[in-house]
Amino acid sequence: MQYKTVAAPVGYEIKAGDPKGCEKAVAQYADLIQKEAVGGWELDMIQSIPVTEKPGCFAALFGAKNVTTYFNMLVFKKQD
Repeated sequence: MQYKTVAAPVGYEIKAGDPKGCEKAVAQYADLIQKEAVGGWELDMIQSIPVTEKPGCFAALFGAKNVTTYFNMLVFKKQD
């Protein structure tokens, strides 16, 4: 079995009251999954991963803290 990871779309915004906003966001995931399926890859899971950014030297001196951002990672698999 082979595995690979692909970063999922991030930062998608929808307009308040847009009845199709959710569908548009989900469509980005569907397009990405379909693109990988053409290459023989099957979606195995979606994993949320934290990425922590430490402040630089000067920012830390002024009290800046670590900032953690969460990203979604799609894990695909296919037979060797």
